Amino acid sequence: MEFTALFLAIAITMLVAWYGSRSLAFSLFAVVLIACVATFLHHATDALKLSF
Repeated sequence: MEFTALFLAIAITMLVAWYGSRSLAFSLFAVVLIACVATFLHHATDALKLSF
């Protein structure tokens, strides 16, 4: 679900960059970038339950 939200946020950011103001597009890009890094770190730090 969070990946769908990130995808929609990126799509909205691209639309704002195309049609909207430049400063708003940069602000949205920064927010989406922080959200992507936070999602990555959330999933990258999960412990893997492996048994060999």
